Amino acid sequence: MSRRPPGRATRQILSGSELHPSPKSVGGRKSEGEPIAVAFWYLVALAVLVVISSIVWSIWGMGVASPFLLILSIGYVASWLVL
Repeated sequence: MSRRPPGRATRQILSGSELHPSPKSVGGRKSEGEPIAVAFWYLVALAVLVVISSIVWSIWGMGVASPFLLILSIGYVASWLVL
């Protein structure tokens, strides 16, 4: 057999111990000692606003829930533009 020319691509077989997930992915983060992404906390805050506004709307009505819904809608638009 002849040796391949140096410009030709070859395949490399990696074992499982040599493969690591990307640190940017959710699965690649260690749960101990590393901070959670700001985007995650932002989405958690929006979810809390959904729950608060639905509870306030069901108890006191739409008039009282309007400020919460306004903040929620601004948060949704901001997440659509930024995230």
